[in-house]
Amino acid sequence: MAISTQEFMDMITVGNAKAILDGTVGTPLDELLKSLVQDVTNDLVESLDKYDISASSNLRQSIVPEPNVTKDGSVVSIGIKADFYWKFVNYGVDGTVVKHGAPHHGVQPKGEKSFHTSILDWISNRGITLPTQFSTYESFAFAIMGSIKRDGKAPRPFFTDVVNDTLILKLEKPISEFFKEAITVKIVEPWQ
Repeated sequence: MAISTQEFMDMITVGNAKAILDGTVGTPLDELLKSLVQDVTNDLVESLDKYDISASSNLRQSIVPEPNVTKDGSVVSIGIKADFYWKFVNYGVDGTVVKHGAPHHGVQPKGEKSFHTSILDWISNRGITLPTQFSTYESFAFAIMGSIKRDGKAPRPFFTDVVNDTLILKLEKPISEFFKEAITVKIVEPWQ
């Protein structure tokens, strides 16, 4: 449940000022940041719907706020987690023949499903029946993989439609009101 800026300001007392600035769990700053990040998380899930990104709902279910707010010097951070492949969906993937302007995404994290297994799961989740020209779902999955490697995948910018300069301005306002001074919000996108 999101809290309004006024409700947040009403929570602040002189007694918890040090805890607020330390970023201690359960303080008004902690609650404000968690509320703001939950709103962003909700917007990301809505954006998935806009682009009809719902093969298995795994990506949707993986988009969650990090549980803790951290403080390092004057930097207070909170994040959003998502399955590693969010970037392939958002920015697309360049093929060997067709280029979509996608950045290099780095290597797949250890322990993640293989590309082939992911395609097999996608086929199953979508309920796609085996085309007659293929003898097995394995061969069908390899054909899909070959198509993606050749033609790539166009971007579906569910993330960049939400996490952008407009969001930064939206986040800076309540946080600046909290501190009674201008602050800078920076968004870092991990690639690896």
